[in-house]
Amino acid sequence: MTQTETAKTAEAASEPSRCIICGGGTFRPAGVSSGYRIFRCMGCGFHFVHPLPSLEEIAAIYEKYSSNVLYSAKAERKVLRAMKQIKRYLKPKPGDRFIDFGCNIGTGVEAAHRLGLEAYGVDIDEESVGIARNEYPAGHYHAGAVESLPEDWKDFDFAFMIEVIEHLPDPHAYFEAMRARLKPGALLYLTTPDAGHWRVPKDFPAWQEVFPPQHIHYFTRTAMQHFLPAHGFEIVRFVWSPKTRLKVLARKL
Repeated sequence: MTQTETAKTAEAASEPSRCIICGGGTFRPAGVSSGYRIFRCMGCGFHFVHPLPSLEEIAAIYEKYSSNVLYSAKAERKVLRAMKQIKRYLKPKPGDRFIDFGCNIGTGVEAAHRLGLEAYGVDIDEESVGIARNEYPAGHYHAGAVESLPEDWKDFDFAFMIEVIEHLPDPHAYFEAMRARLKPGALLYLTTPDAGHWRVPKDFPAWQEVFPPQHIHYFTRTAMQHFLPAHGFEIVRFVWSPKTRLKVLARKL
């Protein structure tokens, strides 16, 4: 093979072949951000970084994660907001079991605890979980992958997933592991940047939510309508937002 042929083969290999959400095969380049190429699936509107960052690149993000300082500065406000969301969308009863997937410094867990729930949280970032344990000791926390959740935590009635799915290298594997820890009929409240929102700029990389390798997947309503049912969730409703946020209430079937 000549050098020219090798270059063409490498270029072809760098193009996406199949949408991981809807299975479509038609894409359009959506721009470049921080050296990462972004594509849009023409079938469901899903935007994604391709090729994906290496696991080493993703791991490096959490070694120098700076958001904890910002989150801590407005923690009480976040607790109160989470309490409103839990009461509005989940309508739990005292004693129900709640888990926050991607709990960060524990504000969602603390909100659930204040509402009388058995409150748990998991996050891959050990520093965040350490802060949560120190600031909100009434909750139960686990640092590590969803697959490594303690067996004695049993299963849950309600779940939060706030601004998590856009970070996941393999959202399918994560949701299968997550789903296994929810009771039938359990409610999930999920938020993520909305790539289909009318306020997203036509120059996609100019959108403030585009900053790979932290954010690598960008959903739309259509993409979510493919994704959640594929993992055994029924979409109860999309919550309207004036901001570029996709807010979804779903139920495990």
